[in-house]
Amino acid sequence: MKLLWRKTTTKVFGDAHLKNEDVFLPRCSRNEDIDRFVMCDGATASYASRTWAEALASEFFASGEMSDKERVYSAAKKYESKYPLTSLAGMSHAEIEAFKRGSSATLLLLETTPSGPRRIHAKAVGDTCLFVLDGEGRVVYSFPLTAQEQFSTSAYLVTVTFEGLRQLFDEQTKGFYWKEFEIDLTDKPDALLLCATDAVSQWIVARRDRPGEINRLIKAVKRPTKEKFVRFIERERRLGTMPTDDSTVAILRP
Repeated sequence: MKLLWRKTTTKVFGDAHLKNEDVFLPRCSRNEDIDRFVMCDGATASYASRTWAEALASEFFASGEMSDKERVYSAAKKYESKYPLTSLAGMSHAEIEAFKRGSSATLLLLETTPSGPRRIHAKAVGDTCLFVLDGEGRVVYSFPLTAQEQFSTSAYLVTVTFEGLRQLFDEQTKGFYWKEFEIDLTDKPDALLLCATDAVSQWIVARRDRPGEINRLIKAVKRPTKEKFVRFIERERRLGTMPTDDSTVAILRP
């Protein structure tokens, strides 16, 4: 795969103090060959969500033969080393309650398979999505969500609490969290892979049969600076067609 273009912006434009809770790896040069791409979206309502998203993305991007459970628990150890129970001292009541709820994030992983560089395996928890686009900007596949209503009813996240991690890997519940998808794009030379956090993904799903609209987004992402992308997102928010949230898009060539 090659990471061609990526753009991201925060919930509030011009607010230098507001942290973007979206994370993606690698942050490589354009057209660099990569065999793995990860995107995570920290949940705003949870505690230190960017720290958790960064730890999760880092572990799933790392090479090596580790299971999903090993990667998640390794990320949890990194997170807990920064926020041990002693962190409660000096916190406000609201911060303590947020800390107890834990930190949550989505996970989207793309990787090439040994059977061929254009055979892509995807894995996801939550509502950060992959869209496979044809050469005209039409959505050929959408993963893991395919309908607008799923964005409010399928909020399964990777949550770094004892109960959250238990449910993530329990045989009776893990199927609600983990989704997997594999596609062979060998016979689709013009295909693009578009990854986006939930605000943009929801917008795309609503317009999956309107390639002209999708191409407007692609053009904004392809610009060398992010001003056009910011204007695009800001316009859609004003129109009420896109939720106000951190908005991140990455476009890859398989």
